[in-house]
Amino acid sequence: MSGLWYLGADLGGTQFRMAAVTCEGQLATELVSVPTGPEFGPEDLRRQVASLEATLVARLDGQIAALGLGTAGVVRPGPLSQSTNLPRLNGVDLTALVRTATGHPVALENDARCFTLAEARFGAARGARHVVGVTLGTGVGCGVIVDGKLHHGVGYEAGEVWRIPLRGRPLEESLSGAGVVRHYSALGGQGIGEKDAARVADAARTGDQTARAAWHAFAQDVAFFCDCICALLDPEVVVLGGSLTQSRDVFDESLRVRLGAYQNRVVYGVLGPAAGVIGGAALHMR
Repeated sequence: MSGLWYLGADLGGTQFRMAAVTCEGQLATELVSVPTGPEFGPEDLRRQVASLEATLVARLDGQIAALGLGTAGVVRPGPLSQSTNLPRLNGVDLTALVRTATGHPVALENDARCFTLAEARFGAARGARHVVGVTLGTGVGCGVIVDGKLHHGVGYEAGEVWRIPLRGRPLEESLSGAGVVRHYSALGGQGIGEKDAARVADAARTGDQTARAAWHAFAQDVAFFCDCICALLDPEVVVLGGSLTQSRDVFDESLRVRLGAYQNRVVYGVLGPAAGVIGGAALHMR
């Protein structure tokens, strides 16, 4: 394909994904990826970002304008911090590292903010000026857009909601895959791995009442969080994304009942696994 392209990248605890993106927020290539993990460090990132870029450039005819990268952790000017899934990258200036490896202008942002930006510009919240995005998966992430712009807060920690207390424990312990399993075990369910929420969803689909009750409890907690978001920020749209939303067939009904007057404001993302990559690319787009 020919034209002007932006590279978008999504650096997560299990995968590093990249694609070329058009100015309209469409993928110009397929997603390419490599595995990551707790041992993934600066030299791994330097090598893999160059390798993935080369793979994509070979499939394009045109110019790469810039690269945008989303990653978990607190992203502020300077080194990355509080990245629990990629601990060897804590204290590393990822912007400088990726710029050196690729030679492109680089923008770095928190991955949940990238998800929110993508869905606000090109997805489920397109056209809205006030949007909150929530990612539900291995952990819980949150991005806030106010009057069309990402909101960072004075310490660049706006959206670091994982530590908000819920029943005396961090919110992330309930609004995550491990949280679903924890609900299931607390209700007497057995035989499910610590983070295997997909198996709890499969059990619910086959009529396992304990599994269904676990997802109902999860939905109550998601609804509580959405209530808090709407009461505090009054956004036009709250977009839910992340791997756990793939199981919404077993919890959405409970969620809608609990949301009450706010239910029409809460939607699911439509960009799927590409949202983080598209949001990364969008960091460079006006």
